[in-house]
Amino acid sequence: MKRIISLLLSVVILVAPFGVSAYAEANYDDLVAPCYTYLDSISAGISEGVLGFVNCTSNFISFETNKTFVMTCYLQRTDGQSGWVNYKSKTETYTGKGSYTISKSWFAPSGYAYRVYTKLQIKNSAGTIVETATKGSGVYYNW
Repeated sequence: MKRIISLLLSVVILVAPFGVSAYAEANYDDLVAPCYTYLDSISAGISEGVLGFVNCTSNFISFETNKTFVMTCYLQRTDGQSGWVNYKSKTETYTGKGSYTISKSWFAPSGYAYRVYTKLQIKNSAGTIVETATKGSGVYYNW
């Protein structure tokens, strides 16, 4: 009798996993890249520098010849208790197609997390903003 019960329990244990299905919901929102009309790519980067400085880089590529591009490289910081706050910034204006970069080193006091935030405004010949693009870098922790 014990032998039959143990045989039946073994069969149930072997067959039970086949009757259970698992469903994991995927979030594809982060996999979809924004599409731009006048812009090929935009990037933001941050890396550790020397003596408490961080190296900040903002970049974009465009093949538009008759547009004006206003790019701002923001160094943002947070103490972990509040949101991102603009700490330093540099703005440059460019015209015509090409690859353009702002590279800047700023002092980054300890006790904060830092990131670079790139904002690009694209203007037509009349000076009207026709497109805006933004990109945030990864986070650099300087605790």
